[in-house]
Amino acid sequence: MRRVATSLRTDRPMADDQAVAPTWDAAAWGFTALDGLPDLEESAGYAPPDARPDPPRLSTGVVAPGFDDELRDSLARLWAAHGDTPVVGRPRALTAYEAEVLDALVDRRDAAIRLQQVLADDIAQFEVGGAAVRDGRAVEFLDASIGGAARRTVTDAVAEFESARHRFRLALVAVGVDNGLSGTDIGTALAFSRQLASRYLQEARTKWPELREPVTRRGRRR
Repeated sequence: MRRVATSLRTDRPMADDQAVAPTWDAAAWGFTALDGLPDLEESAGYAPPDARPDPPRLSTGVVAPGFDDELRDSLARLWAAHGDTPVVGRPRALTAYEAEVLDALVDRRDAAIRLQQVLADDIAQFEVGGAAVRDGRAVEFLDASIGGAARRTVTDAVAEFESARHRFRLALVAVGVDNGLSGTDIGTALAFSRQLASRYLQEARTKWPELREPVTRRGRRR
């Protein structure tokens, strides 16, 4: 007995002399096809985690580092500490600064996704680009339709991400001031130099003039 040529593994099998060989479709559909339909057991999306491709590596063969383990653990503890907190009654209203943090966080995520895609496209050109250089065609990178367009695309994506990061940090500074933190406290929390913390405080107080008032006058806790 052998597997029948259907897309269902649970069909009653036919005798060997009656069975028709399944048709495997190797086209780039994003899945392994069996008789024109996805073969769930063979498709990449159903493969065990250890069978999935390794992440891209640096030219040295090392996997590019992301957040280190200490930071990942700190983030996990932070979110876990609040993940199961029940909400009693109506959810609390966000302050203007918290709402700005949330909006800035969304913008930062979108900018990161766009930058990620641009960088993925850039990385995908590595092999052919390296081959072109080895063939003595490095000057072709200076073609205006290639060099200039690629430079502007990457530069714009990086600038958008940096702008979104700045907006997010500025909103966090406003939240800190609104909760009674000093410039030194905020600078320490964000690993800012004293000068950079001062510039952020000045920018936040320019954008939200009410932050210039003493904390006690706004009724916030120290």
